[in-house]
Amino acid sequence: MRIVWTGEALDDLEEILACYYAEAGPRTAEAVQRRIVEQVEGLPPFPERIRKSERIPGARELVINRLPCIAFVKLLPDAILVLNVVHTARKFPA
Repeated sequence: MRIVWTGEALDDLEEILACYYAEAGPRTAEAVQRRIVEQVEGLPPFPERIRKSERIPGARELVINRLPCIAFVKLLPDAILVLNVVHTARKFPA
């Protein structure tokens, strides 16, 4: 099963990483990026293990371990579509 990142999810990730870069430096931003990407890419072969979203119909929420971030994904027959990556301090959806 392949993982497909939407443009919106990539923009979200870039925004989160820019904040970490500005606040804590490049090493921290790189570690945050690695953690988020590894956990999303670790979803196959059991993506149904993450909870169904009450905020976005038809989506699931992956709470990123040890970070205040949630990845919203949609399970497709042959792919996992990453819809958004949201810092929990952000009200989502608006």
